[in-house]
Amino acid sequence: MTNIIDIELKNDKIVRKNFLALADELPKTLYGAGLESKDMLLRTKGLKRYPPATEANFPPVPYYKRGVGMQQHGVRHDGRRFISGNLKNSEQLGKKWNTISYLKTGVKIYNTASYAPHVHGDKQARAMARIGWLKLFETAKSKIADINKIYNKWVNQLLKSRGMLGK
Repeated sequence: MTNIIDIELKNDKIVRKNFLALADELPKTLYGAGLESKDMLLRTKGLKRYPPATEANFPPVPYYKRGVGMQQHGVRHDGRRFISGNLKNSEQLGKKWNTISYLKTGVKIYNTASYAPHVHGDKQARAMARIGWLKLFETAKSKIADINKIYNKWVNQLLKSRGMLGK
């Protein structure tokens, strides 16, 4: 018994034309699938959507006010303490996910906040994990089935539009 299959193309001019058209359209299709996957992924609470606030986000000082920065005490020249307000050191973590770069097979997403690796990356602080912040790569791996569905949908739409897939 042999494991050989012969495949014969009939009307290869049409097939060749369709495959040449795919070469131009496929990168755009995969980019669209990548953008939809990014949006789906970032809707996960703990990435772009902040996890619930903790006591560290409320008075007394010092505390971190989300989207604003660290609120802390200061010391007057006479040595008396006062609340100095905020350090304005928030980099708007949730808004920094809009950075993407085009790849031939989709998109690359990343967060440009300086502290993002310590919240969402390989350098994630244990405290961030306890609060409910998620690592991007692990979250993507856990949602790979959903990402595959999105890519399959986009590729199938392209193939149907070229008459290469049943209706």
